[in-house]
Amino acid sequence: MAAELDLTTKKPDGKDLSKEMGIEQCHVGEVAEIDDKKLKFKIDCWLMPILCFTYALQSIDKTTLSYAAVFGVREDTNLTGSEFSWLGAIFYLGYMIWEWPTSVLLQKLPLGKFLGASVITWGIVLTCHAAAHDFSGLAAARFFLGVFEASIQPVTMVIFTMWYKRIEQPLRIGIWIGCAGIGYIIAGIASFGIGHIDAALPSWRYTFIVWGTITIAWGVVVLVLLPDNPASAKFLTEFEKECVLERIKENETGVENKHWKASQFWEALTDPKSWLMFLFAVASNSPNGGLTTFQGLIIRGLGFSKLRTTLIQMPSGGVQFVVCTAACFVASSFENARFAIMLICLLPTLAGVVGMWLLPQTNPYGRLVCLWITFSYTATWSLSMSVITANTAGHTKKATSAAILLIGYCLGNFIGPFFFISSQAPRYELGVGMMLTCIAIQVVCILSTWALLWNRNRRRAAANANKTHDLRDGQTRGLNDETDLDNPNFKYVY
Repeated sequence: MAAELDLTTKKPDGKDLSKEMGIEQCHVGEVAEIDDKKLKFKIDCWLMPILCFTYALQSIDKTTLSYAAVFGVREDTNLTGSEFSWLGAIFYLGYMIWEWPTSVLLQKLPLGKFLGASVITWGIVLTCHAAAHDFSGLAAARFFLGVFEASIQPVTMVIFTMWYKRIEQPLRIGIWIGCAGIGYIIAGIASFGIGHIDAALPSWRYTFIVWGTITIAWGVVVLVLLPDNPASAKFLTEFEKECVLERIKENETGVENKHWKASQFWEALTDPKSWLMFLFAVASNSPNGGLTTFQGLIIRGLGFSKLRTTLIQMPSGGVQFVVCTAACFVASSFENARFAIMLICLLPTLAGVVGMWLLPQTNPYGRLVCLWITFSYTATWSLSMSVITANTAGHTKKATSAAILLIGYCLGNFIGPFFFISSQAPRYELGVGMMLTCIAIQVVCILSTWALLWNRNRRRAAANANKTHDLRDGQTRGLNDETDLDNPNFKYVY
């Protein structure tokens, strides 16, 4: 049995967490004593419920504006012209502005505590929405909601790289992203109940109060239960902590390093992979920004009542959960299937957008089904996140690459609502045209990134043809916080 770990030793600047724990001394035979499936199941049972419910809450909280619109927030706050579109967009402006500071903070601060504090803070801000009486009040609340929600995606992406092998990451990311769909279902049921409240305040104000209070309470749970890294996980034994780090050495991406490195920052900025995925993120999330903000109004425009509209938004969440989980399960089951599945998942989205364009207004249920299936695009976004986490090594580069991807996410969601012009309701011709254009851009980005990574692997295989591949050397380089471009043994997955 391996010796117990000394977790009190101060980590030298630039040294990976796994080296601090002495994991490079761990013997393969000793690790084999641990049932890997049992250990992975134990990690899943602790981490996944916390991360998934947090993301479901984030999805609910940022889309409460859509439910509030059904309950009359536009009329009560005297919103005019494009002000509602601005409220949908300004959330992502705050998100985008705070993404760079987040990428620095998540490298400097303990991740679990950082995320828990962020959840509590955005819950407080969400509750403050209920006190708004005009556009300026709602705009301020939406902006700061975006600022404090900016931590959820980059923190979770880093957590997945700390705990799981590369082949295991797509499924977990898919389930996690899919839980945003579960959030839509929960929000639909809750909003139906909130809509029946007969009290002094209008229903839309109770929407913000109820979800804000729940979020604050959950933030406390995250603060207490989510570990900062494998070394601080109280639900694992000392030997299990060591084995968690040993099993992910094969990723060659390192674990955690609190030392910010300028060279890795600039490498992320000059890597074509970063910008191809940035453009993909913009194209993938422009439709998302429009649909999540205007979905309730689109359904209302088909002739459904307020309360039925809250329920009819639920199937789009079901589509998101099922497609994300299924697509990422397949990606986890077959090597180098990510990009192929991303292309396949764009097909139902394309069919849904074309259907929304061609079906007449006299066929509301057909148009409704088309609206639901457009949400298949969420699977391509889920897999794009796994592409970044699996193909980027070096902690500063990982954090920077994640920030670039998420700035693209914010930019897409920011501009998306402006293509849905109120005067074009309920067909929203400009919005449909934008979504078709974005699908074409996504296809180009997927094929280009696929070709880039395949060519890098081909060149490395040719360069190493006459050399003996040293698996341990590649893992050691990962533990030394080398980047994917610096490590000649790093193999890209796609």
